[in-house]
Amino acid sequence: MAVLSAAVAAHAQTDSLVTFDTQGDLFGISIAGFNISLGGDKEETYTDAYIYHEPRKGKVTTNFLGASLGGMVLIPSVYYGPWEGSGDFLEIYPGKSSRIDLEIANWTIPLDNRGISYYRIGTMFSYDRYQFKNNITLTNDDEGRLMPVGIDGNVKKTKLMANYWGLNMGFGFKRNKIMILIQGTAELLTKSAVKYKNPGKNVNAVNGLYPFRSRISLSTTWDGYGFYIDYTLTPLFKPGVGNDTRALSLGCRLGF
Repeated sequence: MAVLSAAVAAHAQTDSLVTFDTQGDLFGISIAGFNISLGGDKEETYTDAYIYHEPRKGKVTTNFLGASLGGMVLIPSVYYGPWEGSGDFLEIYPGKSSRIDLEIANWTIPLDNRGISYYRIGTMFSYDRYQFKNNITLTNDDEGRLMPVGIDGNVKKTKLMANYWGLNMGFGFKRNKIMILIQGTAELLTKSAVKYKNPGKNVNAVNGLYPFRSRISLSTTWDGYGFYIDYTLTPLFKPGVGNDTRALSLGCRLGF
């Protein structure tokens, strides 16, 4: 009778809906055939998940149509050679002189697994407009020299315009939505002209601007919107023309 009681008890324990099992630091529970294990591996904490997360793989990303818009100033420089004694005819209106940069496409290459630092390269189109305070225009004389010429009459909006195509390259840092970008730009001059109204519109192509331009810029953005400052390292005009002024631009940046 005692043996039968023990067998029944053993059979009842084996067929129980809930059973428990311990092996070392592993604690097992079986409920109606479903097994649950607790312990064994170290439970992951919030700190562990933050510090020991699986590294993310950096991906090259492509972006399109970024833009910058800002005002322009010319750094004062001595007039020499053919321009000596001509007065400060290059004085411009900073608020009416402008630069537009259109970044057609750019590629961002992460430099770390978390994507905080990155390398960037892109294609750029630039349009510069310098509006003079004086009623002058620029023209090439019979010797091919670029020279200032005074304009009489009801003159409006005398300005020098230049178009450039080039590449920009730099390094950036991103944290949450804040981005800081340091980059250099190398460009080729594609078109230069002077324009004024007296009273009709007059546009004349000119030769005398530096055919190659390099500049450096620093920008900071929040969620794609921010500000930049840009300094041109090369002179606006060719060496020997008569002035070695350089351009400085400050403005807003969108979509970068």
